[in-house]
Amino acid sequence: MIYIDRGTIPYCYIEEKKFEWGEPYEIITPIFNLCINPDLSDIEFTIEVLGQNNFKDNLEKLFNILINREEHYRIESLTASIEKRDYLLNLIEGFINSNTSNASPWTFYREPFTEKDYLESIEKDLNRKLLFDRKEYL
Repeated sequence: MIYIDRGTIPYCYIEEKKFEWGEPYEIITPIFNLCINPDLSDIEFTIEVLGQNNFKDNLEKLFNILINREEHYRIESLTASIEKRDYLLNLIEGFINSNTSNASPWTFYREPFTEKDYLESIEKDLNRKLLFDRKEYL
């Protein structure tokens, strides 16, 4: 059976299958919203990708990076200076608030893939660098 799960943000394409011995399993594929204005600056584009696709952890990290003015130390692909910091912080905060009660598929389904894995996949598909903290902290 194949269906779209609309209980998560982003929605997921779910394909139910069975192993040869009959045990069922599901293939879960998030359906990312990437209809974002390509003319936005890299930081605005990244915020839109993160916010529209419920990347909560990375939104919160980016918010803290911008608040603490650590962008040039923690975001390796950032080449431009941040000019509209208050606007960007308000944009991030709006997405954080709107996603508070939304479940992400990677947590709801306990997927082995992380937000970072999905973001790197999106970068590859779009052929555009996203500005997020790539360091793994223990």
